[in-house]
Amino acid sequence: MNKFSSKPNTYPKRSSLKNTMLSIFFIFVIASIIAQGQTYSHSSCSSASSIAINLHGLKIDPHPMTRPSVVSFALNVSVATVQTGPIKTQFTLKKEVLFFPVTVPCTDGVGSCTYDDWCEFSKSCSYPLPAGVQLFNMPMNVTSSVPTGKYSVEIRFTVGGTLIGCVTMKDIEVK
Repeated sequence: MNKFSSKPNTYPKRSSLKNTMLSIFFIFVIASIIAQGQTYSHSSCSSASSIAINLHGLKIDPHPMTRPSVVSFALNVSVATVQTGPIKTQFTLKKEVLFFPVTVPCTDGVGSCTYDDWCEFSKSCSYPLPAGVQLFNMPMNVTSSVPTGKYSVEIRFTVGGTLIGCVTMKDIEVK
């Protein structure tokens, strides 16, 4: 009863309201975590003045990746000027561990590795690489030894020590 009126209070109890709000919050957090695993993204990580190679589109099939399987990476790339090769490629691969990115070391050519020639990865790549839009298809074997989880990768392209492109891919998932 309210001391100013003879009517009983109709307001919900604080503990009940608090429990409801906490439940809604946890449902939102769980839904956000589940939704994050469904998509991946890519963006440029180089300044506009240094870009000679720019990634316009990326398709990973299937995604999320399953193990063991062969996964296809289709890259839609814009090349600003003819590239006579070789294009050195540095991969920095990170795996999310307890919400923190941990760099995956280069082991047997897989992980955070540097490769002397980009065209080693794609049969559809050869020099001279003409200016314009190029589509590269790269198959990748995902073995049972690849740990499940969420990954990100930064790929830096250089020619003669000069950065000509950089792309970051996030939320790549292996199940």
